[in-house]
Amino acid sequence: MAVEEHVTEQPVKVPATARPSGPGTRTQAMKDAVKRPTTFDRFADWVSEAMGRPLNIAFWFVLVLTWTLIFALGGPKLSSGSWLPTWFTSQGYNFPLNLITTVAELFIGFLVATAANRAQNALTVLLDKIDTQEEQIETTEANIVSLIKENTDLTSEIHTLTTRVAKNTALIVEVHRHVTALTIHAGLDVGDFPPDAPPPATTS
Repeated sequence: MAVEEHVTEQPVKVPATARPSGPGTRTQAMKDAVKRPTTFDRFADWVSEAMGRPLNIAFWFVLVLTWTLIFALGGPKLSSGSWLPTWFTSQGYNFPLNLITTVAELFIGFLVATAANRAQNALTVLLDKIDTQEEQIETTEANIVSLIKENTDLTSEIHTLTTRVAKNTALIVEVHRHVTALTIHAGLDVGDFPPDAPPPATTS
């Protein structure tokens, strides 16, 4: 009984070492950053989460709005700033203060970008795992289809053999009936002589 071999085309898998590297691609460093975040990563996540909270946004919105209204509605004396201390309005104080706030804003942006990159890395790793699982599912489905096809072929061949055996059995029964009839017609019983012994000679 011959069984046909069915070759299923498998998708070509690119090894991990052959995949391109660069922005937007999964690297070992990206996976490590997602699995084992450093202290800096955790701090960046905390800053990004704190900056994006509605309470923080509302606080600064109210503060800026209040500051603007005070100087807009406070009159010429308040808007001129003459009531402020001289050291507070001096260039020697304002320049370092503006420099510190500008650098702080810059680094807050860097921290938020770091947290966003980690989130993007986690999403990239997750999508890569999903792609791997989809490839495994497709391979399993192809194997199942191949096994079902082989099972169907085997069932068909078994049915064919069963049909042939049934036909051969009917033919053997028919031959046995004719031999029995001829034996009785010759005046012999079926068990008169063994099958391997020559039949007795007939006299004319």
